[in-house]
Amino acid sequence: MLQYRPPLRDLEFILHEMFDAQGMLNALPCHAGIDAETIGQIAAEAGRFAAEEILPLNAGADQVGCQWRNGAVTTPPGFARAYGEFRELGWPSMCADADDGGQALPRLVFSLVGEMLSTCSHAFAMYAAVNHCAASCLRHSASQALRRQWLPRLASGQVIASMCMTEPQAGSDIGLLTTKAEEDGDGAYLITGAKIFASGAEHDLTPNIMHLVLARLPGAPAGSRGLSLFLVPKVLEDGTPNKITCDGIEHKMGLHGSATCSMRFERARGWLVGEPHQGLRAMFPMMNEARLLSGLQALGLSELALQNSLEYARERLQGRSPAGRQPCPIIQHPDVQRMLLVQKAWTEGARAFTHWTALLLDVAQWHPDAQTRSDTADLISLLTPLIKGFITENAQQSISLALQIHGGHGYIVETGIEQLARDARVTTIYEGTTGIQAQDLLQRKVLADGGRRLGLLNAEIKGWLSACPTGPWMREFSDPLAAALQDLNAATALLDQRKQNGTDLSLAVSTHYLRLMGHVVLAFLWAKAAAAAAPKAQGDAWFAAKLTTARFYYSHLLPESRHLLAVIEAEPLSMEAAFEPA
Repeated sequence: MLQYRPPLRDLEFILHEMFDAQGMLNALPCHAGIDAETIGQIAAEAGRFAAEEILPLNAGADQVGCQWRNGAVTTPPGFARAYGEFRELGWPSMCADADDGGQALPRLVFSLVGEMLSTCSHAFAMYAAVNHCAASCLRHSASQALRRQWLPRLASGQVIASMCMTEPQAGSDIGLLTTKAEEDGDGAYLITGAKIFASGAEHDLTPNIMHLVLARLPGAPAGSRGLSLFLVPKVLEDGTPNKITCDGIEHKMGLHGSATCSMRFERARGWLVGEPHQGLRAMFPMMNEARLLSGLQALGLSELALQNSLEYARERLQGRSPAGRQPCPIIQHPDVQRMLLVQKAWTEGARAFTHWTALLLDVAQWHPDAQTRSDTADLISLLTPLIKGFITENAQQSISLALQIHGGHGYIVETGIEQLARDARVTTIYEGTTGIQAQDLLQRKVLADGGRRLGLLNAEIKGWLSACPTGPWMREFSDPLAAALQDLNAATALLDQRKQNGTDLSLAVSTHYLRLMGHVVLAFLWAKAAAAAAPKAQGDAWFAAKLTTARFYYSHLLPESRHLLAVIEAEPLSMEAAFEPA
């Protein structure tokens, strides 16, 4: 069985030694009273709950999965009880507004709890974290009446939300959606259509479920600009069931404990969220939160894989060590050390990335200066596709290496590692594939605004470089970081020039561009980590390990950025010619 120790020391280092989380939050009037001790206590309790109550359910959730019968879905054994405890302890309300019955804690807290829940059960986190995403949608676009009615229910956890977008004929291309909405004459709408791949759209954790459904009003424009968003409850206010049917659940490669539902709406009553034909605009806050959550899920799965492969490598005796000991723990083999360090660099880097972004979310929402709020929100919009597209892809490598370290024992069910590999695979697919994130990053977040958002990232990194500690030891980080940033800017200028010349082949290298920018951000974070750890590394093994991991990232992983730049700079190639006509 997989074991888990909450990474509280690493969280403390990231939040309070790499970043002054308390200072950043105290600069926000609504969080002026939060302190490092409170954040640490919340993290410790979340880690305890996840490790003791959720992790023991994870293997059974994979083996038993969700069960569908006559339109009803039963979640895996123990999930209903655990969700009840999750509600009783107040976790769903932690970041909700006080007016909605919430605790009004910083967005950072959701990030910390989301990591630990995802570590211990990706499937359970799918149910437990979705309300935070849905509440963001309602706060942004719903009428006052809908907000008053539904935000307290989301905060208490008495209902769970679901996002119903995809249809059999429309996957990522949501402009092809055909679900219809008709006015009912009393302010409500009647929704008719079929949705697939709807996570948690039917289950036994709560009596009611709040579906957010994209549909078309009569006469709506074609394509995505004609979509409207509707709140469609499973149970109406008078207690009668709405006309919604779950026709089945998908049999998936992994994530068996999360019900992926096929839903049928037959003139189901719903209420408009936002303006007509502005459904995507209304849905975007939830979608962006879900993309950030995907990064947390990838981080959590990577952490569990790392902890268990490290423990296995310390205990497993195989072969002769370089020093001649035989048999030796396999952690003494240099190639095993390399695989562990790849995992460590990706995982700890992802932790810094996701929780730094969570701090920025608090700044973007609550900072007293309007320009600071605006600039920070723009920086977050640049970082979001990186978290979704870079961190989730790195997790695939991390977990694959954990399986490799376990050898044949990783390939069998008993160790639990193969489950992590199966569960993690979907993180690069749902909420927009890596390719879609890359196109969004390059086309909308960089080229479309003349590089303004990228300029904010440049300013963040260059500002830190100008103020960071000096000395030969720091140049091993600052010089390569400056070079990587220069490479990113050169790649951006080249792709912008191609766009100006009418060359549309830049999309062929958009994924390379996303990875290049991801490396620049991670290099920045690992340089900050090195600067914080180096002064204490001489006499403290923990800090020495952190500094060594930073050096490993710079020497073994960051060089990928030069390869990425070479691909981007190569003469554009029309790849279509490689495929014979069908």
